[in-house]
Amino acid sequence: MKSGRAILLIGLLGIGIGLAAGFLLGRHVWPVRYVDVAPADLRPEWQAEYVRMVALAYIREQDPNLARARLALLGDPVAVLRGPLTAGSPPLSPAARAAIAELLRALEGTGLQVPAGGSP
Repeated sequence: MKSGRAILLIGLLGIGIGLAAGFLLGRHVWPVRYVDVAPADLRPEWQAEYVRMVALAYIREQDPNLARARLALLGDPVAVLRGPLTAGSPPLSPAARAAIAELLRALEGTGLQVPAGGSP
């Protein structure tokens, strides 16, 4: 009877040590690295950052079709642009706020569509 408890205790101790070692290895030695993640899979704060970058790129490129295609990865481009301008969103720099507003005006004022063939 005592031998059975000892085997059970050793087994549980082995499982515990294995779980702890696996956790430490996975967390600190070989952590997961995400590369080339789709914008729709990002956390909301990073999606807002993506929208900001698209708007700033639009100011430089002046290509509303390309900006629309980039924003379409998150959903309806006009609705996506309105998100960072709402009161509950994180604060934006004046340059980013102006860029988003200009891109929003450009997309609302044109009926441009994403060309067939995929994303940019």
